[in-house]
Amino acid sequence: MSERSEERRSEASAPKRRKRKTKELDIREKLLRLRERILNHSLTEFISSSKKAQSAHRMKIKRRSKYIGVSKNTSNWQALINIGHIKKYIGTFATELQAARAYDLYSVALRAEYGSLNFDYTADEMLERIE
Repeated sequence: MSERSEERRSEASAPKRRKRKTKELDIREKLLRLRERILNHSLTEFISSSKKAQSAHRMKIKRRSKYIGVSKNTSNWQALINIGHIKKYIGTFATELQAARAYDLYSVALRAEYGSLNFDYTADEMLERIE
């Protein structure tokens, strides 16, 4: 066998790495713009959405959370946000409350005052969360 055919076989048998289709979610710039808007008093409060996670109370599903954008992943809670019909992973958290607050931060960063929130925040509380 020639060396070339051996090289081809070794290349063919090596597993190919899967490329990520999407970039990581970076919200730093948007948070800085949001901070400026809060400091300029154009945003004074952030009100939670009346819509909570659907059927969290009706069905006793262990993975379902009562908060928007939060679900249980093994023993931890994960936060996800939809952007243009695509789910983006925010992170894994020890408690359901931490995951819900992380979702709120991303929702406000991406959608400003139009974001669906789990909790009400004053402008000072949101500045504290941003920093």
